[in-house]
Amino acid sequence: MDELYLEKPGQLKLRESAQIDQLGDSEALVKTIYGGICGSDIKVYGGHLPYANYPCRPGHEILGLIVEAGPKSPFKSGTRVISFPNTYCGICEFCLQEKTNICPEKKIFGVTVNGLFGQEIIVDSEFLVPVPTELNSEKAILTEPFAVIVHALKKVKIVKATSVAVVGCGTEGFLTIALLEYLGAEITAIDINQDKMNKAKSFYTSIGTLHPENVKNQKFDLVVEAAGTKAAIEMAFTLIKPGGTMITLGLTGDEVRFPSLNVTRSELSILGSIIYTKQDFKEAFEILKSPGFNIAPVLSEIIPFAQYKKAFADASTGNYTKIVLDFRDSR
Repeated sequence: MDELYLEKPGQLKLRESAQIDQLGDSEALVKTIYGGICGSDIKVYGGHLPYANYPCRPGHEILGLIVEAGPKSPFKSGTRVISFPNTYCGICEFCLQEKTNICPEKKIFGVTVNGLFGQEIIVDSEFLVPVPTELNSEKAILTEPFAVIVHALKKVKIVKATSVAVVGCGTEGFLTIALLEYLGAEITAIDINQDKMNKAKSFYTSIGTLHPENVKNQKFDLVVEAAGTKAAIEMAFTLIKPGGTMITLGLTGDEVRFPSLNVTRSELSILGSIIYTKQDFKEAFEILKSPGFNIAPVLSEIIPFAQYKKAFADASTGNYTKIVLDFRDSR
């Protein structure tokens, strides 16, 4: 069995996995079907995430089949599962409030500890979630990034008249647009890449699009920042109506100017949102199963895992949404 291995930024290779001797009581051996390449994977690959550890096995979004499970695992052989992106301690004040997403002891797969991009990997069962049988694998692999959006948008009330600007049309931006359309919001997509906005418009015909250069005095009830750049975040502040809300999804290590006077005088609400909980996964599954939910434009390519160089190169261009590696295909 093979796995991907990132020796240091820019040096990704395929190597033979270490032999698996014995499972721990709560561990499971997972045969990987698909692995989704995330924006954070690209940042680790490029050396742009300051807290990343090298060398490491990359990846945290996987769909796979349970091959074998320890005696304390709830899973049986043949169960399809998807992964959490990080561990949590289960005993801190946040975990006890079911806020495992902000556990201070969390370790991030493929960033601070070895990730999950291997043909067979061992994962503690606590960090695996069973997939409903009626959900096909091509939708199931999108559950993890989609749960990010489910978690974020639960923080606000969205009705049919709610005007929303989505800043950034990457994977999370498209998933945000998909859920907002499903909820009936009035959507404007904003991105520097005209092709991405054209793609969004072709699949979600009722939305508006806006290049940042054409932003004037437009204001919105809700602004979802999904680009994760200094310029995008600072622009997003200017788009919020008085009394409105901004949800920040994008990640950047750059210092960002905070318009304190406007936030206070206009009573703006700024909400950070990071990943999800298991409850968000359950809700994500239900929406993904709905015939009226349009997620078609999110999955750009499925590439044999042996062509990982092409997959990471394509993902690094920023011209695609979600690129998925097929770990069953060794071409």
